[in-house]
Amino acid sequence: MSSAATSVPDSPSAGETAAGVLAWVRRDPVGALLLALIAGVLIYFFGFYRVFMNGGQSTAEWAWSGWNDENDQVHCRFLVPIIAVILWLRRGDLMSVVKAPSARGLAFVFGGIVLFVLAVRCLQPRIAIVAVPLIVYGAAEFLGGRQFARIFIFPCLLMLFMVPIGGVIQGTVSLQLLASKAVGVLCGLLGIHVQIIGTTIHVDGHSFEVAGGCSGIRSLMAMSMLAALYVYFTQKEAWKRWVIFGCSILFALVGNIARLFSVVLVAKWWNPEIAGGPYHDLSGLIVFFPSAVLVMVAFGNLLNRDWSGAGARIAKTITAPEAEPGPKTEADGEESERKPASPISYDY
Repeated sequence: MSSAATSVPDSPSAGETAAGVLAWVRRDPVGALLLALIAGVLIYFFGFYRVFMNGGQSTAEWAWSGWNDENDQVHCRFLVPIIAVILWLRRGDLMSVVKAPSARGLAFVFGGIVLFVLAVRCLQPRIAIVAVPLIVYGAAEFLGGRQFARIFIFPCLLMLFMVPIGGVIQGTVSLQLLASKAVGVLCGLLGIHVQIIGTTIHVDGHSFEVAGGCSGIRSLMAMSMLAALYVYFTQKEAWKRWVIFGCSILFALVGNIARLFSVVLVAKWWNPEIAGGPYHDLSGLIVFFPSAVLVMVAFGNLLNRDWSGAGARIAKTITAPEAEPGPKTEADGEESERKPASPISYDY
């Protein structure tokens, strides 16, 4: 995650932005021509150059077909608009940063080209998708310099979420077992009788299988993207960004356990057919994401609390001295006069 500030104070208007772009084109026509050329090459080779699936699909077409419900990556279709919005919000920085073109960017561009050629030779479109952020970042550094390219770091990292995960869910048996056991523990706490056999949950004669996708690995992709956007816009310190992003798998697991538990509750207290049918299909939106996002926000809140100040306040409360007696009042004097005097003893 880039540690650069994400707030954009006094962002220029659309008219001012357009005027600034035109001024840059007049000032640096060669750079503008190179930018147009790079954009055209990217659009052609990744959008229209059909080399995958026996020459039937381009990289973009193959990726679009992979962003489906089966892979739980339909959200990837919104990545390009999201990246465009992020760059639009940073337009003030893009216009104000000092441009110092750097030839080092050509190394990243060359690396991206090598990856794309390798993808074509190996017929691996996933490698071609990974080449896109390298080329974009390298072009930004070549045309505008390192400070200018830093603004593109986070959008380029977001592009990595475009890679369809495909068969990754086949190796999630441990997560499936963990999710089913956690549901069993929650049911036990509420006194709900269920039988857990491996990854199968038996409720009142009905069985629910915790499949690979239900382990949370598919939802992890969407949760990781949400975590990346959350830390980018809310966290200022780099270490907090990486910690929250690294815990996204835990957020996804917690959200999916809540989802599975809610399916069991619906099956137990309402209708097993509805639980395994319509509710199962909708539970991702109405249970998983709210639960996972709530845990993520709560974790971020804990990281940003002033624990040193809280510790000092607790220590001050524990070690606070006893209250000193205040000045003596007339009422205190009258009360002391009403008390019987202590007897006087004499020693003989």
